[in-house]
Amino acid sequence: MPLASDTTDAGVLFNIYHDRIYRYILHMVRNPGEAEDLTQETFLRAYRRRDTLRDEQAVRGWLYRIATHVCLDRLRQRRPNVSMDSKEGASQVASAVSMSPSVLEITERKETSACVQRCLDFLPDNYRAVIVLHEAHSLTAAEIASLLGLKLTAVKMRLHRARRMLQQVMECGCAISNDDRGVPVCQPKP
Repeated sequence: MPLASDTTDAGVLFNIYHDRIYRYILHMVRNPGEAEDLTQETFLRAYRRRDTLRDEQAVRGWLYRIATHVCLDRLRQRRPNVSMDSKEGASQVASAVSMSPSVLEITERKETSACVQRCLDFLPDNYRAVIVLHEAHSLTAAEIASLLGLKLTAVKMRLHRARRMLQQVMECGCAISNDDRGVPVCQPKP
């Protein structure tokens, strides 16, 4: 945790939080180059809006909130919504889960399989943000609520719905099982 006097020093914040914010953004956009650009944008926005930081002990949550908004802005620009009920949506899920994983995806398989990560792309952005913050970054529902400016009940509802949607997407194109730690993993259906 940086000292109170360091919270407005962009270089100190960048050095302390860059890797953590980058990993979070990478989970959201799944493109290393784009994740680096959005990480830079996050720190630029943080610097420009440093006067909005009310509690200097809440720097981490404040940066996650900015990163979430940066990601959601980008995701809204690039991805048209496709209904899972349509043939096109089902076809996209089938092709996404059958792609072989990249080297980056293989190295990031600590918590979920690459197939699960690809399935996350089919969740609405606000649900994906909540589930990634909770599952991949180990934030509590209360921390997520504070970070995103939502009520705790709204976060819990989004988590529940996100898990249910993820399960539906996975059932559409994956053979689902659990690993020895109880983490869901999947393989493309034959």
